[in-house]
Amino acid sequence: MYLIYANPFLYIMNYINRFPFPLTFLTLLFLIVYSSCSPAAIILEHQPEFVEKFFEKRVESIEEKIKKDPNNVQLLKQGVKEFTMYAFGFLTEKSDRVILNNYSTGKELQQIAHQYFVQAIDFGERIIKNNYKDYPVWILGENENLKLEPVDTDVGVFYWTAAAYGGAISSSQGNPAWVIKLPRVGLLLDAVIEKDSLWNNGAALVALITYTMNNPEISGENEELARRYFNTAVSASNGTDLGPYIAIAESVSKLNQNRDEFIQLLNQALDIDINSNPDLRLANIISRKRAEWLLANVDEFFY
Repeated sequence: MYLIYANPFLYIMNYINRFPFPLTFLTLLFLIVYSSCSPAAIILEHQPEFVEKFFEKRVESIEEKIKKDPNNVQLLKQGVKEFTMYAFGFLTEKSDRVILNNYSTGKELQQIAHQYFVQAIDFGERIIKNNYKDYPVWILGENENLKLEPVDTDVGVFYWTAAAYGGAISSSQGNPAWVIKLPRVGLLLDAVIEKDSLWNNGAALVALITYTMNNPEISGENEELARRYFNTAVSASNGTDLGPYIAIAESVSKLNQNRDEFIQLLNQALDIDINSNPDLRLANIISRKRAEWLLANVDEFFY
């Protein structure tokens, strides 16, 4: 369902000014959930604190619904996606910023994010285990002859479960019990790529840039492969996604301490018109804010 307004932001702000918080919240919830991504993108751009509160309430609601109906596939799909989005888009992002000035608070945010990632993994794996009986063996990566191909409707579940695993590992603060699970990220992402490499404007390709640079099993070839994924990801979105530029800047340029390339890539990202691909506008607003923050704090990352 699409709600079309000449100026969605003004329409939303009129409601904010006219009604007390409970009705305002319900109205905006309706607009964000049942309209195109445009209203959500506009709110995020102008009132990011509100969007964070909205997502927090939304994941709490999803969690309560899943407790009442633990085998509801649609709820589980919502859970793995939105818990991961909330943990990455708000908690992890906030942790990265806070930790530069307040280490203990940053670590606390990481711990909170970790719990959301762990729950997201559980939601995703409930679906996958139910639909693919070989999954418990396949995900361990011990049988190279065992293949798992998601059906079209499950590609997103594989992607978001991979993202949740990546988030759980990165927010585990080096816990060996989680670090050892890194190959699972690759297995899930590779399954998405093999099924549909262009899925969601090449989202899995972008994720593979970061994964590849952290995969010790391909040491020595990491950078070459990551740059290959970068080029393919840029092509997959026809150059409309900021994500590949930020991913390779943070994963490759920063690791190599190549300050000039880091700045160049982030500026290339900022040159992209965030309105050029409506499907990516919300993600691009988040990416643009991160690119701006990275550039503003460039001295913190290079020595």
